[in-house]
Amino acid sequence: GTIAGSFSHAFADGCINNKKIFRRSTCNHCNKSVNWLHLIPIFSFFFLKGKCIYCKKEIDIDTLLFELFFGSLFIFYFIYLDVWEFFIFGLLSIFLGIIFETDRKKMFINVFSLSVIIIISLVHTIWPLFDYKIIIEKILLFSFGWLMIFLISYCYFIIKGIHGFGSGDKWLLGTISTMFSYQEVIFIFLSSCILGSIIGISIIIISKKSLTKMKLPFGSFICFVSAIC
Repeated sequence: GTIAGSFSHAFADGCINNKKIFRRSTCNHCNKSVNWLHLIPIFSFFFLKGKCIYCKKEIDIDTLLFELFFGSLFIFYFIYLDVWEFFIFGLLSIFLGIIFETDRKKMFINVFSLSVIIIISLVHTIWPLFDYKIIIEKILLFSFGWLMIFLISYCYFIIKGIHGFGSGDKWLLGTISTMFSYQEVIFIFLSSCILGSIIGISIIIISKKSLTKMKLPFGSFICFVSAIC
């Protein structure tokens, strides 16, 4: 789980900084290649005291948080799911983590990760027996999640003249919806809204930012709540 979290964060970092996905790990400050001994999840961070072995600049704590969260998440998956479900939801979480990070830092939804989640959902659906009725159900679930955000955003646009959600949010919720039931999709959406509202209000109070100028990575909230759900 911690390795999966480390990979998810590194993948997202590559997308954000236009780096090759399959590459040697390097320090983001001095760009020197990092030894494998310094890449052991969690342990290496504390062994290095949170600093690069070469330039002594602080290592992004996001990496540690990803490793801790994924480690805990995979433990729960292993306890409560069978081996097949563990494998499917483990993979799903990796790519949700990538989208979480790219949206949080750069406000964009990683299209490649969305595509992989769709493939995972299809494999989960047709294995071990193919049933066209389930395929139709998945299409309806995708449409349900997609339309939920689209209609709210469109209504907000009519009233305020601006879209309430980013263009990628509807595709994200639609894609994630294929892994859940209709009730769970509604729960994920409402929980994401509540979480976003709490964080947004906190930012306004602490930093005294204007509500009209503030943008929140709603896709990140969707990914986080989906992983918990």
